[in-house]
Amino acid sequence: MSGRRGKYEVSKFWREGQPGSLEVGIRAHLLETLKNSRLKLDSLQDLEAIIKLRKNRKKVKKVVRPKKEEPEVITEPVGPGQFLEAALENRLPVIDKYLADGGDPNAHDKFRCTALHRACLRGHAEIVDKLLEAGAKLEPRDMLEATPLFWACRGGHLEILKRLISRGAKISTRDKLWSTPLHVAVRTGHCDCAEHLIACGANINAQDKVQRAARAGVGFAFVKLAPALWEQDHRMHSLTYSFSVLHAACWGQEGDTPIHDAVRLGRFKAVKTLLMYGANLGIQNEEAVTPVDLVKDWQTGIRETLQACADRQRSPTGN
Repeated sequence: MSGRRGKYEVSKFWREGQPGSLEVGIRAHLLETLKNSRLKLDSLQDLEAIIKLRKNRKKVKKVVRPKKEEPEVITEPVGPGQFLEAALENRLPVIDKYLADGGDPNAHDKFRCTALHRACLRGHAEIVDKLLEAGAKLEPRDMLEATPLFWACRGGHLEILKRLISRGAKISTRDKLWSTPLHVAVRTGHCDCAEHLIACGANINAQDKVQRAARAGVGFAFVKLAPALWEQDHRMHSLTYSFSVLHAACWGQEGDTPIHDAVRLGRFKAVKTLLMYGANLGIQNEEAVTPVDLVKDWQTGIRETLQACADRQRSPTGN
């Protein structure tokens, strides 16, 4: 009861404002606390001292260093499936174990995609070098007859592209739809890869020339295999594989050049790059459509710019 009574008396004295030693003591304590909690800002030096103190407090923050990951040790035999996944995930110990045990570096999945295809798509340069040194083929063909060079362009990995070309990979090779690596680099918006291919001698005005029956066949095959392709792309964290096939099979026209694809897909940085290197705006595809004709009606500024470039290309002096 004494505790409750004490609290009651304090509140009573405080509420009624009656003088008393307890009330005076509490008020004095509160005033002292309030006075001490206030910042002393009598001069500019006081403000500078406070700012300096706060900066020092920030510097004292404890830095948590990440723990060093222990190297992965592989003791169990590695199968082809694990090997292909390791090429995608950049797990070098798994690759080393598989190759050291005499595994085939050209093993592939149901889409005929090899470890080299996968490593090129993800930009794993060290794995690319290991595979080639172990005897992997430089230009294996997947289900759509694309080589690892195509996959490097899809992934936008310029350094991988340079490695493959330096080892002899052909930049003029064609896939099942007669697309070139330059077509693929432009469709996926990787202008640095496109520019390097042009600098290495790629035909900037190359046209795909697949026959209608073949195009229809590839389109049918894509529809049939679409679920599996999407599943593969999901595992690879990339939709460029299916996108490139779908675009070429369903939306593209026979005779399209890289700049046709760039305009159709709205890759205007790629359009600028291709024009800078002399892409021909007057080339027609099978439907007698030029790149300028593919510009949307509401894109008036772009149409005028491309038309002006086309007019300059047609003029005798080129000025």
